[in-house]
Amino acid sequence: MNETLLKVEDLRTSFFTHLGEVKAIRGVSFSVRKGEAIGIVGESGSGKSVTSLSIMRLLQHPGKVTGGSIVFKDQEILKITEKEMRSIRGNEIAMIFQDPMTSLNPVFTVGNQIVESLRKHQKMSKEEAGKKAVDILKMVGIPDPAKRANNFPHEFSGGMRQRAMIAIALSCQPDLLIADEPTTALDVTIQAQILELMKSLNQKLDMSTILITHDLGVVADVCSRIIVMYGGLIMEEGSKEDIFYRPRHPYTMGLLKSIPKINNEKQRLIPITGTPPDLLNPPSGCPFYARCKYAMVICRTKQPPYFEVDEGHRTMCWLLHPEAPGNADYEAQQGGVRSEAGRQ
Repeated sequence: MNETLLKVEDLRTSFFTHLGEVKAIRGVSFSVRKGEAIGIVGESGSGKSVTSLSIMRLLQHPGKVTGGSIVFKDQEILKITEKEMRSIRGNEIAMIFQDPMTSLNPVFTVGNQIVESLRKHQKMSKEEAGKKAVDILKMVGIPDPAKRANNFPHEFSGGMRQRAMIAIALSCQPDLLIADEPTTALDVTIQAQILELMKSLNQKLDMSTILITHDLGVVADVCSRIIVMYGGLIMEEGSKEDIFYRPRHPYTMGLLKSIPKINNEKQRLIPITGTPPDLLNPPSGCPFYARCKYAMVICRTKQPPYFEVDEGHRTMCWLLHPEAPGNADYEAQQGGVRSEAGRQ
């Protein structure tokens, strides 16, 4: 088994606003092994991006990590200085943000931005860094890389800008790459190309990847393990096969039910009714209680623990408690999700 590269334990992150404390992350724990690609999925406001920003220590005021532990390569990164973190950020842990146009500097050429990263972290000469920048642009599929290195971001198409962002992130060959919605606003053809690029680079460089998205189809193609988040908590975690073929949490089942099926045009989509919880006043029980048709009384008052369904497969749901009353609808829903997943 590969060694653990990143271990997050009981992470808690809040935003201290004039309305009060917004508890965006309320006790998240997971690990990433060397060379592994994991996906974090969930609807907007579930805590996916805040988790990544907490790991990178890029939270802006009024955000603050209020508890927990983040250990990267046996080093507690919440306790090191900002100077020490800067030597890790971009060098050993890199991040791709949602919008490449706002992440790339518009007044510097793309090649210059890669060179800057290489000279800062790898201590290369300007000439060495320039040659490496061209090689990296070629690796991520930029045509005529020597010429394109001298172009500015606005001279690139959307897909090429995203490739340029990946090139900058990979320039120092990080151990961990965090990609936050890397295919947002791209057409489906370019999305497929970017995902295939990330998949091949993950295998080629033996690099760990955290892919953050709201699209289950994206993680199905790239990741071997999936984390489902809701209301600042992890609802379910398991292998790709566990999540798609053996889901156990009603929220995961709801997400799968809401995906369009390309082989059955007449089937109506089944939305998850209701709205996400107010994290200014988070519920004391399960955050999905108000939207769950299988909810019991205990779900409203007491947050469920994690139940180990199988090795590596855990979920936070009282329906899995040995003494929970049987629920025929819940069992039927699981079977329905599994059969539909098998037809896709």
